[in-house]
Amino acid sequence: MFRLGWQVFRARLPELVSDRDRRRLVVVASIVAPVVFVGLLVVAALTDGITVVGVVEALLFGVAAGGFAMVFCRIGPKGWAIPPLPTIGWRTQEAIARYYRRTPPAVAPEHRDVVLREIEVSRDLVVRSTLQSSFLLGSWVFGLLGGVLVAVTESVTHGPVFLYAPIWPLVAGGYGVVGLRTLGRQEQLRVEASALPPIPPAPPKRGRPGGPSGSKLALPGE
Repeated sequence: MFRLGWQVFRARLPELVSDRDRRRLVVVASIVAPVVFVGLLVVAALTDGITVVGVVEALLFGVAAGGFAMVFCRIGPKGWAIPPLPTIGWRTQEAIARYYRRTPPAVAPEHRDVVLREIEVSRDLVVRSTLQSSFLLGSWVFGLLGGVLVAVTESVTHGPVFLYAPIWPLVAGGYGVVGLRTLGRQEQLRVEASALPPIPPAPPKRGRPGGPSGSKLALPGE
């Protein structure tokens, strides 16, 4: 499942993240990371002095800040949003949700079009969210390394390590794992639903076009 999701992620990413988006990510990270790095060196110079370990710590925290800033960059066209799906009943919504469980049932023929339409409009959002979660996870890794280095060299038992450790990996890792699994399951559903024959359109109602509907019997006095 995760391998299939990773394949879909890699296949869709070049189409979704344009060259302009990539340049924006690089520019933002290239600005934020040096600013934080230099700022930490200035603080170190005004307090305990600059050391080799301090430079490494500032570098790690600078890279972490640059990765965190990339999370807030827009990926995709301006005003991009998921188009709303046509209104479907709650029974159909529950049936579609069951297809994403660990042991899902087979796609029912009457849900073929809804499944394909839902995948088409939500897959790109999942790819973008998974990419942004990787920025957050990478930021956490570098920030945690810097916090551990601070704790080891300066005998700090609180602060940066506990600030980076508990929250970021859960958020970033959770989004990434769930996103890849969702992409893999969506691809399976797409293949399964595409193999089903399309549902023929409903036959038109009898009667004159534009004529009144309902009973043709006239009531007394009409």
